[in-house]
Amino acid sequence: MKSILSFIFHCTLFLFSFPLFSETFLISESEYQKRGLKILETILQANQFPSPTIDSNLNTAAEKHGNYLSVNQNANVKVDSQMETIDWVHNEREGLPGFIGKTPQDQALAVGFKPDPGCYVGNTVLPLMKKEHRESPEFLFRGLLDTPFHRSMVLHPAIQRIGMKRVSYENGKYILVFFAEYCLSGKKPAFVHYPVSNEDQIRLRMPPELPNPFPQLQYLSYSTAITIQLFFDDNSETELFWDEAVLLDSKGKTIPTSTLSLANPPPDTKPFLKSMKFVAFVANEPFSPNSEYTVRTKVKNQLGKIVFQKTWKFRTEAEDSFFKTFAPQDPE
Repeated sequence: MKSILSFIFHCTLFLFSFPLFSETFLISESEYQKRGLKILETILQANQFPSPTIDSNLNTAAEKHGNYLSVNQNANVKVDSQMETIDWVHNEREGLPGFIGKTPQDQALAVGFKPDPGCYVGNTVLPLMKKEHRESPEFLFRGLLDTPFHRSMVLHPAIQRIGMKRVSYENGKYILVFFAEYCLSGKKPAFVHYPVSNEDQIRLRMPPELPNPFPQLQYLSYSTAITIQLFFDDNSETELFWDEAVLLDSKGKTIPTSTLSLANPPPDTKPFLKSMKFVAFVANEPFSPNSEYTVRTKVKNQLGKIVFQKTWKFRTEAEDSFFKTFAPQDPE
């Protein structure tokens, strides 16, 4: 029987067969969750977004969904596309052991969580690949922040409540399950860009992600993605496209880039991309360490009107932290 979850966890964000080692946790679940909240607050405060709170029911939803994934890791379920793979990780199928609800919202409702009016619940899952991952969820939030399709799970102006849980997966291995409530009602449409202006610790390269946002490029061969996303827009007709996407190095030289928008959606992603209302681009090679870059952008809508225009700068980290963060490591 095919081990479908093993395949999915190697693809959801980071496409590597890294071992998930067993070890007694050095900190309590409560302390782990507090560390996660503090890291998320740092990300949000850098963008002047309000801080969320930890919710015990969302912690329970994370635990229950993790148990569902664990018990069904060898389920004989056919997955034929990137989007079906994503559906398997986030949603549940009625009739399988441990089922509590189809969607993340249903899963949260099933354990007593009550979303505020105009709010919805999302979730994601990652394997605990290294020793330090078991003691801090920084790798989760950093990984989400560094990938364009998952970025808005943490870089969101209206995260209200969160929950997370380290869940036993198989043979002493663990996964981290994250739930969050996003509240959209009563907000005015607003664009959010990443990196933020004058940020100085941008990763040099982007982790692999599913769906693959830049299938024309080889994984790990290009930079962290620059994104512009429109939040709180309830117009279903809104579509965003690049009018200008320029990246300059510290000497003002134009850097070759690859773009992502509804003009060139990856396979199977057009409806998903349209619903997210964002555009992105990457440098075709990883950023240089400790270097300043200038971004010059114009974004237009489906009518050709320029709806966002901005030029800003950011700086990269001093050394490539990707392999340091995600390379395999034997337990001590």
